[in-house]
Amino acid sequence: MIYKRAKIYYDGSHYIAIPSENFSHKKGGRKKPKDDETLVSESKERQRTNAIKRRVRLMRKVYLQEWNYFCTFTYDEAKHDEDTFKKKLRNTLKHLVYRKSPDKQRLHFHGIFYIPQMIGELIETSDYSTTNHRMQIAYQNTHFLKHFGRNDFKALGSQADVIQSVKYLMKYISKSGEKLAYGGKLPTYFLSDVVDDDIACEYGVDNKKAILFDDFTCYDEGELIGTVCQQTINRLTKSN
Repeated sequence: MIYKRAKIYYDGSHYIAIPSENFSHKKGGRKKPKDDETLVSESKERQRTNAIKRRVRLMRKVYLQEWNYFCTFTYDEAKHDEDTFKKKLRNTLKHLVYRKSPDKQRLHFHGIFYIPQMIGELIETSDYSTTNHRMQIAYQNTHFLKHFGRNDFKALGSQADVIQSVKYLMKYISKSGEKLAYGGKLPTYFLSDVVDDDIACEYGVDNKKAILFDDFTCYDEGELIGTVCQQTINRLTKSN
């Protein structure tokens, strides 16, 4: 059997397919009215569920992209205040997307990026860390150093580095109450036909998903694309 245009994502360990045939689009009948206490309880549960769904969706987006730097930007008060720093940094990063200590309490941003072409240069600097109580080495970008202030670019050499960075971001957000923002079009899934022989086992609630073998074959509407890898995924249609 062939499952046409299944939605596929990577969960950090395996590729998971969601065949479209398993979804039901039938609408239920009229529901009974609910009292205020029930509505409040359901509203809180829905908020918790939505928070979990947002985190799951974020991780699926992260695993599907290529990343090569974990960056931190801290503003220089001689160049900006908090409001101008937020506005100009976000505008700068937004525009770049479309191009192909005393600092301890100061406003700063963390992020993971895919940077195909670096603006400015990375220079090695060293200073004393009031958090770790020792000298530290940072690689700062001259463009952001000039226009914003201190920054730190750490190369992400492996998927494990990416996962560790994302976990740090999520922990940081949960403590600070800040919101996560991402730019560009980051899809959650890629679409591929899936054949029975590539399914390791059924998975999930009511077996609506399937765990695929690590070397499964990708097809685009019957056309053979190749064994799954980043190059193959790049050739397939993406979806959210």
